[in-house]
Amino acid sequence: MKHILLTTHGTPGARKAEALALEWAHRYGAKVTILSIINEAWGDMTCDDWLNTSTTRNTFGAYVAGEISKEIGQLWDRLRDEFQGVEIDFLSKAGKLEDVLAEAAREVDADVVIMGAWQQEQAPGFKDRFENKRLHPQMPCPLVVAP
Repeated sequence: MKHILLTTHGTPGARKAEALALEWAHRYGAKVTILSIINEAWGDMTCDDWLNTSTTRNTFGAYVAGEISKEIGQLWDRLRDEFQGVEIDFLSKAGKLEDVLAEAAREVDADVVIMGAWQQEQAPGFKDRFENKRLHPQMPCPLVVAP
């Protein structure tokens, strides 16, 4: 195994995937690409258009984009510290979760993708989940769900 693609957003379930990716990276000397996916639905967060002027909507959209970017930056800073000694790279993509993950796995030529397990209770602010029947047929490599 030479290349691990880790998808994480830093929630408790995703942190289990981070730990597994770090363990395997050390064990196999693998490179890790850390993927942050921005669901395409974030653009819908601008509320009903009839309530806003275009300026207000655009200002709010820029604010939301900035907050997402800030959260990803904080996550990547933490992972830079935790993955010291491992060759890492970072990738951020937007779109449908399943499509983006499969596309990223092909793009980086991943040997394995590691993600967190489905959690009974979702972390605040994270409502989207992967749909297995949409994801699995697209995967170009093994997908490991960290328990």
